[in-house]
Amino acid sequence: MELTIDKEQFLRGLARTHGVADRKSSMHILSNVLLTAEGPDRLRLSATDLYLGVTAVVPANIKKGGTIAVAARTLFDIVKNLPDGEVSWELSDSHAVELKCGKVRYRIPAMPGEDFPPLPNPGDADFAHLDAARLAELIALTQYSMSHDDTRPHLAGTLFEGDGKVVRMVTTDGHRLSKAEQKVGGKGSMMNFSMLVPHKGISELKRLLDDIKAGKGKDAPTIGIATSGGNAFFQRDDLCLSVKLADENFPPYNKVIPSKQSRTVIAARGPLVEALRRISLVANDKSGGVQLMITPGVLRLQSQNPEVGEGSEEVDVDYAGDELKIGFNARYLLDALSAMTHDEVAIELSGERDPGVLKPVGDNSEFIGVIMPMRI
Repeated sequence: MELTIDKEQFLRGLARTHGVADRKSSMHILSNVLLTAEGPDRLRLSATDLYLGVTAVVPANIKKGGTIAVAARTLFDIVKNLPDGEVSWELSDSHAVELKCGKVRYRIPAMPGEDFPPLPNPGDADFAHLDAARLAELIALTQYSMSHDDTRPHLAGTLFEGDGKVVRMVTTDGHRLSKAEQKVGGKGSMMNFSMLVPHKGISELKRLLDDIKAGKGKDAPTIGIATSGGNAFFQRDDLCLSVKLADENFPPYNKVIPSKQSRTVIAARGPLVEALRRISLVANDKSGGVQLMITPGVLRLQSQNPEVGEGSEEVDVDYAGDELKIGFNARYLLDALSAMTHDEVAIELSGERDPGVLKPVGDNSEFIGVIMPMRI
């Protein structure tokens, strides 16, 4: 295997792939990135931890084909610190490669590419295309309430659904739930699907979307989505992410969302967030609880901790109903409010033991945040 490649192009491909390589795995090959020559002018870089897989294709001048696996983190750090210019790459023998750039030379241990596990392939799967910005918004609105407890795989992920008219993401950790929807528009049609994407896959998908957002030269970029063989595939130009889907049943979320609430409080989101942050400073370290006392026109936040002290603050709100006292975990409220971007938020409540519902006021997207109450 012999080739030359621009340093920046090489670094771009490695930046997209090296993070997926599993350095802690008992399978040493998984800590490597696989480099494969494709034709005369393309180099494919691949990495996997057997649950996630990512491939990136970058332009290169291929002088001699082949495939080789090299330590992902080591190679990324080396290329990142090379001077700008052309990098030459040559397989000196089956166990090492020589890398040169200007006056810099490295000889790096390598493993045969044939030892690298094959990555899932979408084959002839039908890719639907979704606006990348909309998909990123769905993740931003729901990622905060996703469980990261791998012993509860039915919660440690995001339910991702599409019905041809809307796409939807739902997450819950058992104490709170968020649901966000976006109408499907523009070119292309959205297929009907339902998949449970593990939290590691969502995190990597978010990185892919951030990379798309940072790109230049294209307006309203889209991302292709397909499922095949128990895997989800997210594809954009020269980059493809595969995620092994969770074979679990997500909880029936519609049963958790209250169909009707008797009280609605309208508040400015910014001042409410600031007040919550201040009062949470004296909340109990374990429970994080704050009490909301709602009276006409006023929302009073209060909390106390014998070891720290107590605090209270009043926030002006639009409310004309009966008085209500209810407790919530302050962090849960802050996470939901911080995920929103609208200026005003509606807090829908019924009784002190009923879940609270948060919704943005006047937002075109459909978002619902549900938080279970707590005794204080």
